[in-house]
Amino acid sequence: MRFNARLAGLGCCLLVLLTTCSAPIPRREDAAISGFTAASTQVISPTPLPTVIPQPDATPSLSDSAKPPLASVMVPVSTPSPELAIRAVRMDSYLRSLTEQGFFSGSVLVAYRGSLLVNQGYGMANREESIPAAAETRYRLASVTKTITAFAVLRLVAEDKVDLDASICSYVRACPATWQAITVWHLLHQSSGIANFTDFADFPSYEQTPSTPEQLVARFRNLPLGFTPGTVYHYTNSNYLLLGLIIEAASGQPYADYLRDEIFLPLGMLNSGVDPGDFSPLNGTRGYLGAALDIPLDVSNLFAAGNAYATIGDLYLLARAFEAGALLPADLAAAMVEPKPGRYAMGWVVQQRDGQRVIYHPGSMSGAATWFGRYPDAELTIIVLSNLTNANAIAIADALAGLALN
Repeated sequence: MRFNARLAGLGCCLLVLLTTCSAPIPRREDAAISGFTAASTQVISPTPLPTVIPQPDATPSLSDSAKPPLASVMVPVSTPSPELAIRAVRMDSYLRSLTEQGFFSGSVLVAYRGSLLVNQGYGMANREESIPAAAETRYRLASVTKTITAFAVLRLVAEDKVDLDASICSYVRACPATWQAITVWHLLHQSSGIANFTDFADFPSYEQTPSTPEQLVARFRNLPLGFTPGTVYHYTNSNYLLLGLIIEAASGQPYADYLRDEIFLPLGMLNSGVDPGDFSPLNGTRGYLGAALDIPLDVSNLFAAGNAYATIGDLYLLARAFEAGALLPADLAAAMVEPKPGRYAMGWVVQQRDGQRVIYHPGSMSGAATWFGRYPDAELTIIVLSNLTNANAIAIADALAGLALN
């Protein structure tokens, strides 16, 4: 309580010293599923407001000794220093300003060197039912799902159930001859040459109705490859759709069940799972484009490329488990964040920004804009989950990183 009072006082004093600037995000009329583009970051000088920084609740883990116990990967969250408290106030003010201007709604977590600086919601998760966004709000993850899918595949690799160098035809039924040269490694690194089915002209005609993975694969199975596998980076949802089928073939479980048993439950990610397509697990969260509801995309049309949901707190558990080496053997963990070709690793984008290495994945689709990543050398984790399609999650994450790193 004493810390919160000091924090409030700092915020009030700084009100007269700082101003807010933010840029409107261009309106996007059509659903965007597959792509992401790095956005430039403006210099942010936000107006601070007093804020309470809640600490995460302890989360139970499974007793199964074969799973990584949560206690082994969690470290205590420390109280921010006075300097970090000022940075936290600036971040909160920046996010409040974006929300007030209609450029953001969602939930944000920022953790820096063991201190949780931001962990809360902004705006509304459901405007029609007046459900506010909160730290516990569940969101569709869009392409951040790919990071989780990659973790699942690599856990199967660690168990010798999947071979990264094997042809995908070892796992995929009705595999065409043109796919024989494509390996699991190629799918993970987005270098298979397979066309992106969500870019097809007919995708809008079925994106709001359920599809099975097999129906989706049939839409691109017989198309020619765009290039020799392994020679070019080409981001496509088709690759991670196929990885979901490989997970099922190698594990003998449905994709959703394998994620639950191997990742979500062992790590205490009790608010994470796979959306069957109809928003039903999201506790009311809905997606918006500007002032209106966005297209109610049925995410069964994305499968393992974009159908997961989670909270900011659950993704933080995942980040900390990966950092602690609880999810993968050291060699696979290192390989997962080694980009080749291009800047795409296995379910992560890896870049240098302002002299800092950043490992992240963004997501963008109807009703969702997301960013999940870490600056490992700076010990900085940022998670942005928005239910506003035209929220610029990449630029927001960049701005928060600048404020955190001062």
